[in-house]
Amino acid sequence: MNPITHKELIKQVSYNIGMKQADVERVLNRYVDLIAVTLASGQGVTVRDLGTLQVLETPAKKGRNLNTGELIDIPPSRRVKLRPCAGLKQAVLKGIIIVTGK
Repeated sequence: MNPITHKELIKQVSYNIGMKQADVERVLNRYVDLIAVTLASGQGVTVRDLGTLQVLETPAKKGRNLNTGELIDIPPSRRVKLRPCAGLKQAVLKGIIIVTGK
């Protein structure tokens, strides 16, 4: 199963709430921008009915070049982790469709 695209998400939200696609796209893009800025600052973000996004720091470590076998240094980095809310976990496990909003 293929993931839903940004364009398809906008079309579905637009249809479901009766808002113009251009307006939905502006709102969705701003929403994602705000989440990205907040995560980049090191803060977590809780999105109702989805879960909590948080930034995890990974320390520097040693690795191995699989082609040459040479030891290499892997620099520290940051990654985003989603801790899903209980409702989302249950919906995914049971294949339930959750409808939120009015």
